[in-house]
Amino acid sequence: MLGASVLSPLAARAVEPARFHHVHLNVVDPAGSLKFYADTFGAVPVKFAGVADAAFTERSFILFNQVGSPAPAALASGIWHIGWGGVDVPKEYEWFRAKGVKIHTPLYALGRGHVVYLQGLDDEVIEVNTMGHHRFGHVHLLAADVNAACQWYADHLGVDLPRRVVPKPPDMTQVRAWSNSFRCDNVSFVVYGRPDYEPIPPWWKDEKLTSLAPTRGRVIDHVAFSYREIEPVLARLQASGVVIVEPLALRPEFKFRSFYVLAPDDVLIEIVEARPVPEGIWD
Repeated sequence: MLGASVLSPLAARAVEPARFHHVHLNVVDPAGSLKFYADTFGAVPVKFAGVADAAFTERSFILFNQVGSPAPAALASGIWHIGWGGVDVPKEYEWFRAKGVKIHTPLYALGRGHVVYLQGLDDEVIEVNTMGHHRFGHVHLLAADVNAACQWYADHLGVDLPRRVVPKPPDMTQVRAWSNSFRCDNVSFVVYGRPDYEPIPPWWKDEKLTSLAPTRGRVIDHVAFSYREIEPVLARLQASGVVIVEPLALRPEFKFRSFYVLAPDDVLIEIVEARPVPEGIWD
C-alpha cells in the first residue's frame, strides 16, 4: 500500500540517511526566476555541474525546468510551499513590498515571531518566518495522514524523525493544525494535515481541500534527496514496495544519475546520485 511504512523503527534507523539535494521548479523564464531568488533571498547563481543555471541555497539547490506556459500553481498538491528564515520580518516585509515582490498572504504575527507568504515569478508560494537567519529553511507539505507521511520518509530515506506519532486532535477547530515534521540536513519538512474540514483554518486562504493533486507538472514539481551510491538505494526501495515512477537514468541536462519515486499524497521525489554539499560542488 503506497505510503505505508514497511520497516520497523529499528530497521529504519539502519537505513543510510539521505541528504537534501534540491527543489525543482517548472518556470517560464529560468533566468528571471534565478534573478528573483538571488535578489530576493540571496541565493547564489551557479552553473550546476557546468551545464545548468541554478540557485545555490547554502547546502542545496533550486533547479529549473523551462516550460512554455505557466505550470499550475494553485495550492492543491502535497507540496504547499518552500520557506526562508527572517530576522526582523516586519521590516523585511516592507522591503519586499518596496521591491514589488508579489504578496500571497500579508504579514501576521505568530507566537513571538511573524510570517509572510510571497509568490515567485510563476506564483510558487514562499514563506518567510522569524527564524533568526536569512537561509533557505523548510519545505511545507500537506498530507491526508501526517504520521504516515513522515514515517514514509523516515523509513525509506532515513531522515531524522523526532516523533513517529502525533495524535490527531479530536476537534480540529481548537488547534492551529495537526502536524508532524522531519529534518534532512538543514531543511525542515513540516507536514500539516490537509485543510479538509470546516471552518477553514486561518492559515488556509482557499476552500477546504478534500484531495491532493499530484505534484508532477506543477510549479513546485518535486524535491530531491541524494546518496553517494544510488544502485543500493534503488534496490532497497524496490524491495520495500516503493513505487518507482522513472527508472535510474543519466539526466544530461544536469549531469547526474537519478530515479523518481512516489511518496505519500502523490508527492514526486527524485533520488540523485551525488556527493553531499559542500564536498560535492567542487567536482
